[in-house]
Amino acid sequence: MRWIWDEDHISSEDITGNVLYLLSSKMSGLSDNIQSALKVAACFGIKIKDSVVEYLSTNSEYSGIRDGLEQVMKEGFMIQVGNSEFKFVHDKVREAAYSLITESERGKHHYRLGMALFSVTKGGDFDDVIFDIADQINHGKEPIQSPALRIDLIKLYETAGVKAVDCSDYETSRSYLTIALSLLPTDHWESQYDLSLRLSFLWAKSAYSCADVEKAQDILQEILGKCRCIQDKLPSYFLLVTIIHSCGDARNAYSTCQEVLSQLDEEIQIPLSLDPKEMTKIMDDTLKLVKDLSEVNILEMKEMDRKHSISLKFLSLMATISYLTNPEISTFITCKMVQITMSHGVCNHSIMGFVQYAAMICTNKKGDIQCASRVGRAAISCYKKRFQSSGYLPKLFYAYYGFLAFHTEPFQSCAGMLRQGFDAGMSLGESETAFLNAVQHIKISLCAGEQLHHLLKRVDYYISLADLYKNDLTKAFMSIFRGTISTLIDKGESTSSKNHSNDSTMENVMKLPNSRGAMYFHRAIQAYWLGHSERCHHYVAKALQVIPITKRIQSYMILFIQGLNCFQMLKRNNTAKLRSLPRNSIAQLKTATSDSRWNFRNKVHLLEAENFSFLGKNEEAKASYTAAITSAQCSRFVQEQGLACELAGQHYKKIGDNLSALTFLNHAKQCYAEW
Repeated sequence: MRWIWDEDHISSEDITGNVLYLLSSKMSGLSDNIQSALKVAACFGIKIKDSVVEYLSTNSEYSGIRDGLEQVMKEGFMIQVGNSEFKFVHDKVREAAYSLITESERGKHHYRLGMALFSVTKGGDFDDVIFDIADQINHGKEPIQSPALRIDLIKLYETAGVKAVDCSDYETSRSYLTIALSLLPTDHWESQYDLSLRLSFLWAKSAYSCADVEKAQDILQEILGKCRCIQDKLPSYFLLVTIIHSCGDARNAYSTCQEVLSQLDEEIQIPLSLDPKEMTKIMDDTLKLVKDLSEVNILEMKEMDRKHSISLKFLSLMATISYLTNPEISTFITCKMVQITMSHGVCNHSIMGFVQYAAMICTNKKGDIQCASRVGRAAISCYKKRFQSSGYLPKLFYAYYGFLAFHTEPFQSCAGMLRQGFDAGMSLGESETAFLNAVQHIKISLCAGEQLHHLLKRVDYYISLADLYKNDLTKAFMSIFRGTISTLIDKGESTSSKNHSNDSTMENVMKLPNSRGAMYFHRAIQAYWLGHSERCHHYVAKALQVIPITKRIQSYMILFIQGLNCFQMLKRNNTAKLRSLPRNSIAQLKTATSDSRWNFRNKVHLLEAENFSFLGKNEEAKASYTAAITSAQCSRFVQEQGLACELAGQHYKKIGDNLSALTFLNHAKQCYAEW
């Protein structure tokens, strides 16, 4: 008799223990060959891969497995899915097949299967079944007596762990590596030093990628205590510094990098502070080296030696760490990276140096945006062509799209690439770099006019991950963003939540110049959109004390908000100083427009419209309001399109054209609703 199964119908039913007993009884009456095939298949779960069957067929104990599975399918217990796997028709059928093996024998059964696969694949390419082998042997939990076999199995689990990392499955990787470490002898740091070093570092990296930062730090400290030379310590030092920085201890992270460089006998002298003349000199000296740099030049550079490459790796990390705590030192380090590259050749860390330097040019008042963009684009393109690796892309995306590209490329494109930088960072297990991308992603998305409710959900997602990874700095910045987004949606009436960062964390973050500026900047934005012009003016002034008017995205937005807000204040207090501020905003944003009409022309049009309206030049004001609305719409800045419509409506109301005023105000309402 052949059983016929309606899989969909069976899946919807609750198969009782009695039916399971009947299935087991039916299977018990089948031939030994069929029962053996059922037992083997059941050990692998609901399905067994054809490649596993193929490997097992070459082992004498399981040589009849394929014929047995053919008979199982004829009995109706399994089906073949394409040419890749055999699948039980229901999980209860698989359970019945598994019950053919007594509980006391199941461990041995799994172990024999795993060892059979291991023996026939050893020395070959077995990536497609490595997880199957590792899982079967581990499921067997048989004691391993042979030292040689233990080493073989350790290497098997190491390979499985690395394979899991390649699949971005860090929990599974840590599980395999934990098994590998457990198989090491008690004196493994003496008898199996290289293997111990490799496994311990891989475990720490997987633990960090799983957000288990405390255990990752513990094992990294153990590694550093066991290593025999500085070269063996370098990967662990780098990961440890990354973790320390992600936990908000920038000072300790920076000093650890300095300690590493000193152990490498690196002669770079990094000052504690720089005066303006020293800063100008090193920037000018570096600019002379790169002013004509092209992609071809970088591609044709010689390969950098290992010593300088390692130094650049840690210098790049130091530049990132010091960006918030000491921007001048970050600039000095970045210039040194470029100088070392131009003298000693290029490596992947050189590319980061070029991009960081290009971004630094953009933050200088006299910086050449076109030169910076050329250097940045050349470096990114060279990295893809010469190094052909995705490992560094999250860092490059953070530096390039977060600080450089918005000068010439649409805000929306930059935000999208930063989102990719976050995803790539998390996929690679580099949560610190991922969160750096996340902060820039939200910052630029706000400027790009992304829908606020979508942005709020994204911020909450980032906050939950930052909490999991104990990244207090990211939590603090995201909490600032959240406050602004919530205020913009409904004044925080239904979208506000408790502060996600505790008081001590926020206090530490507010000690950083750039983060204080961010807080004041967001308070200014909130005040402006709520109509509190005096409060907005106050926070703009405080922001400008810690965020100089350089070519950063928040600097441009401060200029825009300051200029618009001054026109509101001039209605009550017409002073020469207030009149000069919008003119300054227009002049600087016009310069920015020469590099990106997409991002800045609508802002210039709107400021000019407000100025014409203030001066009573009504026809010029009308033309500029129309230009502001049109250009904002073309650039997909729905929030600024709505703002231009609102201010145009106020202008038309002022000159007595109430019908036009109503039309513009209705359009503004529609834009704000869409935002």
